[in-house]
Amino acid sequence: MWSANAKGAFLMSAGRIAFVTNDAFMKFLFTDLSVFQAMFLRGVLAVPLITLIAFYQDSLFIRLGWRDFGLLILRGIAQIGMGSCFLLALSNMPIANVAAIMQALPLSLVIVAALILGEIVGWKRWAAVVIGMCGVVMVIRPGTDDFTVYSLLAVAAVGFATLNDAVTRYLPSRVPALFAALFTATAVCVFSGGMCIGDVWPELSLVNWPVVMLCAITVAGGYLLQVMTMRQGELSFVAPFRYIGLVWAILLGVVLFAEWPGIWTLSGSLIIVATGLYAFHVKQRHGL
Repeated sequence: MWSANAKGAFLMSAGRIAFVTNDAFMKFLFTDLSVFQAMFLRGVLAVPLITLIAFYQDSLFIRLGWRDFGLLILRGIAQIGMGSCFLLALSNMPIANVAAIMQALPLSLVIVAALILGEIVGWKRWAAVVIGMCGVVMVIRPGTDDFTVYSLLAVAAVGFATLNDAVTRYLPSRVPALFAALFTATAVCVFSGGMCIGDVWPELSLVNWPVVMLCAITVAGGYLLQVMTMRQGELSFVAPFRYIGLVWAILLGVVLFAEWPGIWTLSGSLIIVATGLYAFHVKQRHGL
């Protein structure tokens, strides 16, 4: 039998791989579709898929309190913001660069824990946060030709992702993971559909539809695994496995898009990962 930590590590790894794979498929669609058109088509297929699975698992018709729905709504807003900012950035940046910036999420959670949740954070973790954010600056490189508004959108996606993760941790166990995933997927689908009103839709090729289906499958799996991960194992043990997503993003960027990360991106990525791991190590060992 797997321990709770082993399950959490597996779920975190699988979830990050699912999301990064979805990002790569979405990047293919951006050649023919706008970001919100691609998000909407993905949702149109993903929502029924999650609904069927939730119905089969008796997780569709449940009774929840107003507080539960409040958390789900807040999480849905965070997911909409994160998905919109992230995919807009992804449509104009190499996948490895966007993924590297997103790895600052564990460090941003330290800031939230200290400033909002009242957790005591020692100087070692604060130092890790400051150095890690320097790594983010190395990736986006303000003042250079590589720095655009899309770099700022990637940073904004980290902020929304921080809110998403914080809310997910407060979801009570009585809220099934499938129901939470369905709620989020529906919110994103409705929002992106609204953003497409009045758009001129291009005629999709036969190649696009299988890609849209793969996007729906991978994002549905990612939503589900994201919630399940937060309920398995110790956070300090499980969270570092999110960095597998960065390795996967770099590999997909090279293999599928011939996007070789530059020395600044690689160096910044290493700093972000190292400081994130160090912050978790300090928290686990000293609690500060």
